[in-house]
Amino acid sequence: MTTGRPLRILSYGGGLDSFAMLLLEIETNELPDLVVFADVTDDARLDPGEWPGTYQHVDEVVRPLCAQHGVEFVRLSTTDFPIRGKRSLFAYFEDKHLMPARISRLCTSASKVERVAEYLYSRFGKQALEVSIGFEAGEEKRAERDPHAAGGPSGPKRGRKAMNDLNRTNRFPLIEAGLCRCRCEALVRRSGYPIPRKSACVFCPFGTRGDFQTVARELPEQFVRIEQLEANCKLSKSGQRIRFAGSGEVPELRAWAMKPYTPRLMGCGVCGEPVRATKVVGCDYLEDGMASPCSEAAE
Repeated sequence: MTTGRPLRILSYGGGLDSFAMLLLEIETNELPDLVVFADVTDDARLDPGEWPGTYQHVDEVVRPLCAQHGVEFVRLSTTDFPIRGKRSLFAYFEDKHLMPARISRLCTSASKVERVAEYLYSRFGKQALEVSIGFEAGEEKRAERDPHAAGGPSGPKRGRKAMNDLNRTNRFPLIEAGLCRCRCEALVRRSGYPIPRKSACVFCPFGTRGDFQTVARELPEQFVRIEQLEANCKLSKSGQRIRFAGSGEVPELRAWAMKPYTPRLMGCGVCGEPVRATKVVGCDYLEDGMASPCSEAAE
């Protein structure tokens, strides 16, 4: 893969923003040379990982769309690129008796940043790369502090070396184009493809009570394992039990999740929509597409 310009790499997270970014780059004729999706679970998907709808969209829409446009798609497996030596992100937390945390962003660093950097460096060395990252308009502050975009990872030496040695420039096409989540959703709808939901692990610490209710209802076996992860977590330095809903004397996961939940509706500060496009997760598409995806590629 040799060009007279930096290689264009699209870091694919798996959700609406990533897909809108891919469509935007196709629409503007700035095709990526490579799309990289770092899977967070084992190849057999025995451990909790991404929501099933994410894998469905990647397999049914994203891969065929990339093939249709001659773009290489790579899924980083945890067999070839383990998550700090473990078969999945969930297994890492199980083994360490830790809980996912909002503050450290360890999930992003361990499962995405370090592995993508390691893969790119192992394949391209110090060749110039331009990496597109799918942060929406309105997420400029996140782009400044996110480990995938701003500094190097804090993980193992191998991951740090790969990040530090990459000849890499980051781009944020959605921010450049002024595409908030509402406009991303409109772009996908206009293109005729199914609208994917927000990508996240089913045990994401940013999950709402409603999200965990969906896990309990649609993925009950995985919910039990998430409960066990919480129950087996180490106590904090102050002796408190760390929980998905906080720490201390808050209810355990199931007791907390089964309380009544009313989604919080907010307006969009970018496009002005009175109700911002949803980030509700689930096991299916947010909205079915009107067109059959990549029919030419399938023929």
